[in-house]
Amino acid sequence: MSVPIWRFIPAAVLIAAGVAAMAVSTWGVFRIRYVLNRLHAAAIGDSLGLPLVTAGLVVLYGWSLNTVKALLIAVLFWLSSPVCSHLLSALETSTNDRLEEDCRILPLDQLHSEGRDGK
Repeated sequence: MSVPIWRFIPAAVLIAAGVAAMAVSTWGVFRIRYVLNRLHAAAIGDSLGLPLVTAGLVVLYGWSLNTVKALLIAVLFWLSSPVCSHLLSALETSTNDRLEEDCRILPLDQLHSEGRDGK
C-alpha cells in the first residue's frame, strides 16, 4: 500500500507523539515509588498517548474498517482505564497498613475547607 507523503507526515508525527507520551508514562510508572502516584503517571498514556496514536492511524488509513476498529479499541481503553484505576486505588487504600506514612489522610469535612484555603 502506497501512502501519499501529505498523509504520511502528519500520521507519523501524531503516532510518534503518542508513542513518546506512552514512553513518558511508562518511565513515570517505573520511576515513581508509591502506588497511588503511579496511577497518575499511567494516566498519561491513556489520556494523551492513545488518542494521538489513534488520530495518526485515522490520518494514515482514512475512513475504513481499520479506522473503526482503532476507534473502538480506543473507546474500550477509555472506558476500562478509569475502572481499573479506581479498583487499584481502592485495593491499595484498603490493604495498606502504612497508608498514613505514605500519604496524608484528611477527614472529608477538612478536605473541602483545606482545598479552598490553600493550606
